[in-house]
Amino acid sequence: TNACQNALCRKNELCQDHWFYHTCECQRPFFGEHCDQIAPIIKFNQSSLVNIVFSSSILNISLFFNTLQPNGTLFEIISSIKQQRITRDLLSQNRSTSKIIGALIDGHFRLIIIDDGPKRKEFELRSEQKLNDGRPHQIELDLENYRLIIDKIYNETLMKTHNKLFLNHIQLLGDNTLNGWLQDIRINDQLISFDNTNRLTKNFNLTSLNINQVKNNPCYPNNPCLNQGICLVTHSQDY
Repeated sequence: TNACQNALCRKNELCQDHWFYHTCECQRPFFGEHCDQIAPIIKFNQSSLVNIVFSSSILNISLFFNTLQPNGTLFEIISSIKQQRITRDLLSQNRSTSKIIGALIDGHFRLIIIDDGPKRKEFELRSEQKLNDGRPHQIELDLENYRLIIDKIYNETLMKTHNKLFLNHIQLLGDNTLNGWLQDIRINDQLISFDNTNRLTKNFNLTSLNINQVKNNPCYPNNPCLNQGICLVTHSQDY
């Protein structure tokens, strides 16, 4: 029996046959049992801020973004737990925090890793392509397998960080320099919902400031592009 024969997967989505049932593999930003839902577009400006604190370490993050600005921080991942050290004079002082920063510098995406382990290390990657072109771009950061992927094309290996590195706090849009939109933000493979902008769940606590959810997506539910062309929402929320 082919369980995909009468499947309700959205057009062009891949159906996986499991004999007596099927699953739909959704192309992002679509999701849901039949890939019939789309992650909303979140519009941000220079006064926007999103803070998400997880109960466990952040292992991966991925998102779509669109901006025309050449410089600004997209995200910063840190530890919400204050680490202490004892100095020679026995005074307790705050230890500088390990962090991962994803930013645009002159339009290029730059990833900076600062590992404040026993031997402090810094690591930096820079994409060749400029990403402030008013088109959507996807960033995928896999901290388990030490990979950075941009638009499914640029794929680089990251520096392996100190084993005790615990990063569970992510801040989006923290330096007040970018305008644009975000879509389909997933952390630890979990789609982040902005329906309630001050949200406490079992896994994370989310607070946000000055973000707006775009209600009308010009590419969904009806694709205006002919011949099954891919519809992309531009910076001006056109397509």
